[in-house]
Amino acid sequence: MVLTLKTFIKFIIYYFISTVVAPSKEIKENSLLLIRLDAIGDYVIFRNFIKELKQSQKYKNYRITLLGNSTWKNIAEEFDSEFVDSFIWLDRNRFNKDFIYRYEKLKEITLQGYEVVLSPIYSREFFYADAIVNLINAKEKIGSVGDVPNMEKWQKNISNKYYDRFIDADVCLMFEFDRNKEFFENLLDVKLEVFKPHISLNSKKIMFELPQKYAIIFLGASASFRKWNIEGFAEVAKHLKEKYGYGIVLCGALSDSADSLEFGKHFKGKYIDLVGKTSLVDLLHVIYNGDLMVANETSAPHFAIALEMANIFVIYNGNHYGRFTPYPERVSKNYHVIYHPEIEKDLDDYEELSNSYEFRSSLDINDITKEKVIEKINSVVQL
Repeated sequence: MVLTLKTFIKFIIYYFISTVVAPSKEIKENSLLLIRLDAIGDYVIFRNFIKELKQSQKYKNYRITLLGNSTWKNIAEEFDSEFVDSFIWLDRNRFNKDFIYRYEKLKEITLQGYEVVLSPIYSREFFYADAIVNLINAKEKIGSVGDVPNMEKWQKNISNKYYDRFIDADVCLMFEFDRNKEFFENLLDVKLEVFKPHISLNSKKIMFELPQKYAIIFLGASASFRKWNIEGFAEVAKHLKEKYGYGIVLCGALSDSADSLEFGKHFKGKYIDLVGKTSLVDLLHVIYNGDLMVANETSAPHFAIALEMANIFVIYNGNHYGRFTPYPERVSKNYHVIYHPEIEKDLDDYEELSNSYEFRSSLDINDITKEKVIEKINSVVQL
């Protein structure tokens, strides 16, 4: 009841903010607004379809504006400007909590009307993309029929009215890359020859002095329950260095700085600490030139898949099982998951696991032992 009450209060406040925004009545010819406000990893497994949209028969003459999450601005402007004519960036945290920022950003977004507004996300969000779709002036607003883990049913009933047309989706659980492909195939009415995430680097440049052969230890994750213990990472790094001769490169966001200091207390050998020191584009080059990665289930393994890294090891408590992890073998044989013991004992029962952990897992990631991680690495890596 408390959560529902908070949600309703937020609905009332945001409703009043929206009433003082005056969207433009002018619609620019052949204009399309593409909205994608989710996290970095989500963007990595979505971005290849922007090219398909831009080059499609339906929209090849359209000017595309991408409204995106500012956390991945760095990579989008570097790698997708060929297919995106202009960008609008939104800070999700501020948009959710700062009423003045929300008002100013909504004013900016609605300064222009569009022929088409496109919101392809399957798990729609009432206070983010749906709220924006509602305000923008457009000839046609297209969204995914969607599901409800990110909103209440009453919210979906309301926001369904914001759209002119929905793209159908299979109700069965689907790997998220395939979900994106399904949307764009149904929208464009074509079969797309896109089978996996891919990032093409313009060069192999690297801004840091790194070992000839190195393993990346990626400490971060978007939530604490998805983060494995630092001592375990240090033990795995020690094993990679001593048995296989890998140099160790520590990566993560600035918010992982405390964890990098903790790592240094447990790992006594030489290593390179890049935590908080790389842009996303820099990180891509570090990953591209690396030989192996050990990480939590977060954006870094998605980058590694898109860059075709040889060996990727993901420590995983089961959150969103089947939707983001594991990668289907047809997409990548280089993606190796170390599962929570409760999941591992039922690995042959995909249906049971996906039903249990499709939306969230409360399993303790630290029930996964360092011995289990090392065992998995040893079963894959050759001396």
